Amino acid sequence: MTFISEHTDCFAVALLLRVLNIAESTYYQWVKQAKQPCDRDLVDLGLLSNIHEIWEASGFTYGADRVHRRLRRDTTRTRLPQPRRIRNRLARHYRAG
Repeated sequence: MTFISEHTDCFAVALLLRVLNIAESTYYQWVKQAKQPCDRDLVDLGLLSNIHEIWEASGFTYGADRVHRRLRRDTTRTRLPQPRRIRNRLARHYRAG
C-alpha cells in the first residue's frame, strides 16, 4: 500500500493495482482498515509498548512464550497468539530498519 500511495502522483491507482495484480477491493479494504483499525489492532497497540519493553530488556532474545509469561506475571491478560503476532511485527520492523 505504501508503494501505491507513493506513486499515485505519477500513475493512476487502477493502473498500479493492475500491474501489481492486486484487486481493487483488496486495496480499498487496506485503505479503510488504515483509517479505522479494528478492535484487535487497537488492543495490539496497547500491548505493543509492554511487549517491546520486555523484548528489549531481554536483549531481543525472548520468544513469544517468555514474553507471554512475563505479561501474565505483570497481570496483563493476553492470549498467547497476541504477543507472538506483535513480536513478529516488531522483528520485521527491526530487520527492515
